[in-house]
Amino acid sequence: MVRRRSETDRLEEPVDRNTSRSMPVLCNIPQHPSTYTEATLKRTIDHFYLIEGHRYRAPGPTEYLPTGRPGEVVIYQDSLKAGLRFPLHPSLVEFFFTFNLSPGQLVPNALRMLNYYLLVCLQNDVDPSIDVFRLLFEMKLLDRYDCYVVFSHRDRGLPSHEHFKIPNCPSSNSGWKNRYFFVKAVAGNFPFPLDWGVPPLEVFNSTPILTEQEIDSLIILRAIEPLRSIDERRFDG
Repeated sequence: MVRRRSETDRLEEPVDRNTSRSMPVLCNIPQHPSTYTEATLKRTIDHFYLIEGHRYRAPGPTEYLPTGRPGEVVIYQDSLKAGLRFPLHPSLVEFFFTFNLSPGQLVPNALRMLNYYLLVCLQNDVDPSIDVFRLLFEMKLLDRYDCYVVFSHRDRGLPSHEHFKIPNCPSSNSGWKNRYFFVKAVAGNFPFPLDWGVPPLEVFNSTPILTEQEIDSLIILRAIEPLRSIDERRFDG
């Protein structure tokens, strides 16, 4: 059910990215060793055309998730296949900051859904509203790990022609948790959390109140036929 925002609804305070939000890092972050070597990393940089302005480093034998050295963030090879690039598109920065999540916390298929939503919005001159995305998708946790985020459709109760349609995601990303390395910005800091916090399921899954413009955007998005593939599309800033 779409809730319309009235004039009496309280608007959220503007986001201040200079204000840090502290959340406890979860204790059950998987301790998977990375299979990345310097040779593997070089092939990845060349294959995905990772741009300058960032330093890429293969983890040492005793380095595990979620972060490496100060200022570094973890990135999965399968996240690159799903479209993740640095610097992030401003809408992705807003998403991760709003929900105090680090990019590595989204499983590859969750990134595909988020990136595809952004792509469709940009191609159709629609504002990529976080609240519209929340109305379309529900946030869940990956089985056995309460640090990873997955998304599922909220449209299941609607007729199929009223769904926001996305291409089929890979049914298996086997071994993705071991294929990771570290990234650091050469100048400045990343504008999103580096530490892994508790995914805010209750906040994300609460029913958003949409503006009239967002309701119009929702109608447009649900009428669009999906592309054939999401993989390896770039969503950098």
